[in-house]
Amino acid sequence: MLLHPHIHKFLAIAAGAIATLAFAPFSYPLLALVSVAALYLLTLKSDSAPLTGWLYGLGYFTTGVSWVYVSIHEHGGMSAFAAALMTLTFTGALATLFAAQIWLNKRLFKNGSAPGFIALWILFEWLRSWLFTGFPWLLIGYAFIDTPLVSLAPVGGVWLVSAMAVIIAVSAAQMIHSRKPAPLLMILAILGVSYLLPSQWTESTENKVSITLIQPNLAQDSKWQIEQVDRHIQNIINLSVQAPSTDLLIWPETAVPKLIGRAINQISPLVEILDQQRTTLISGFPRKEWSDNQQRNLYHNSVGTLTGDISLYDKQRLVPFGEYIPFESQLRGLIAFFDLPMSSFSLPEQPTYQLETPFGSLAGAICYEIAYPELVRENAKQSDMILTLSNDTWFGGSHGPDQHFEIARMRAIENGRPVIRATNNGISGFIDARGQVLATAPRFETAILTYEVAPSIGQTPYQTFGLWPALILAAVLFLMALFRGRPFKQNR
Repeated sequence: MLLHPHIHKFLAIAAGAIATLAFAPFSYPLLALVSVAALYLLTLKSDSAPLTGWLYGLGYFTTGVSWVYVSIHEHGGMSAFAAALMTLTFTGALATLFAAQIWLNKRLFKNGSAPGFIALWILFEWLRSWLFTGFPWLLIGYAFIDTPLVSLAPVGGVWLVSAMAVIIAVSAAQMIHSRKPAPLLMILAILGVSYLLPSQWTESTENKVSITLIQPNLAQDSKWQIEQVDRHIQNIINLSVQAPSTDLLIWPETAVPKLIGRAINQISPLVEILDQQRTTLISGFPRKEWSDNQQRNLYHNSVGTLTGDISLYDKQRLVPFGEYIPFESQLRGLIAFFDLPMSSFSLPEQPTYQLETPFGSLAGAICYEIAYPELVRENAKQSDMILTLSNDTWFGGSHGPDQHFEIARMRAIENGRPVIRATNNGISGFIDARGQVLATAPRFETAILTYEVAPSIGQTPYQTFGLWPALILAAVLFLMALFRGRPFKQNR
């Protein structure tokens, strides 16, 4: 029986919206299962599959990444109405991927197919991670970081966690739809395997590294003001002098809010002190580099060591409109949002993957790069720890920073590496190789946080095989769905 069109549309939006409550800071993973199961059941009763998918995606992303509005309105100079319209445009565009997913599901499997639905969910989450530079945020697997399913992450990454969560959700929906208990066996099998898998695939070394994070809590609206820059740099220098002597001293993303070449003289007295203490200073900063290929200076969002031997990591996934402007010649200058500070960064021509220090190798991930599972996997293969620097001040008191920190925890589990996260105003902290939070600094406060971290050795299956386990599973399910749905004629 088909639902009334208006009720069907409302349920599609609501099903997408409740998924947000499954992610941090709310963390009700059961609602992720309800969300996916509801979408599956709605597609079985839908006369307009693409619209159902789009409405679901609109609810999913509008509530899930509503923090985009904060950055556009409060820091981008847009009016409330214009910022809301631009946010809806962004989330509406993302929702077209769900529309395409559900349209393809209905096109290929007219009478519905549980394996087909699951396969396409996995494939479209993967597609979303790289299409148009990618937006791998709110992958459904993140909602299960504190459940038994997370034991699958070191095997196949968040992708495999997503796959198993969707299988459970669709199996539950099948029981409701068919009123038969058989799918329960699949749910029990997945939970059983999750409990039996090892909780740790890598080993912690005995030589712990003492690390101090500086959280300066700079106001975003004054951080890049020319008359304030030197004061901000001096402020973080003063905090560093007060900090205990440790192996590593880490400042957040763009903690030096001007080109590092112009700031080095101001930082030099601190560098001399730290050299005497044998402390390695690591910071985020913008830098410029001459390109022989392009015959011009390129500007990079970078993190690097400022004491001892210099080691650099340049950001490889830039944020559209935040760090570079697509169609720059047409858009630059139209509105204040297209003239944000430091929005002319370039990709590195010769990318590096780790920062080398006397205390181990650190895989680099700047800001939302930590949301790219495959990028972090490649960077972390030859590293002892993962270092991510960020400036989540852009998102105010929204749930964006909580989601960001949850994503960092998943990277720790996937790679079996501790994660060190230094931010401007939170969430700064230390995460162990199993994704457990060791220590965090209070949000929206100036803080100095110190902890001893044990680097890891060895590799997880995910580091070896990447997302192939999830993609192979998707391919098997897809072929199974096609085979079951294919009409056969008996020979006479």
